[in-house]
Amino acid sequence: MNKIIKYLENKYLKDKIQYDIKIGDNISVYYSNIEKLKNKKKSQVFTGYVIAKKGDNKFNKTFIVRKIINNIGVEMIFFLYSPYINNIIINNRGKVKRSKLFYLRYNNKKIKK
Repeated sequence: MNKIIKYLENKYLKDKIQYDIKIGDNISVYYSNIEKLKNKKKSQVFTGYVIAKKGDNKFNKTFIVRKIINNIGVEMIFFLYSPYINNIIINNRGKVKRSKLFYLRYNNKKIKK
């Protein structure tokens, strides 16, 4: 079983790219979106605050990014080592004292810089 996991890690994971994402950071995620009907790839950007991180190994590490558009909260869940993520840029570092910022869902507070 370990040989299969090592083979998959070597083949599919991005080892050269190490993202130092922390809770409360304001980040921009550049990702590719594939349209099934037109067979086209679109590059899109999602900018927001990291409110949670999950996962114990490289295959299931995820993070949740939240932003507010027209007073409506929008969240996206990304796999950290997804082949669809082109780049992650950290805009601002945030100072928080919690590991999950789900309280931002219920009130529209901003994170201290």
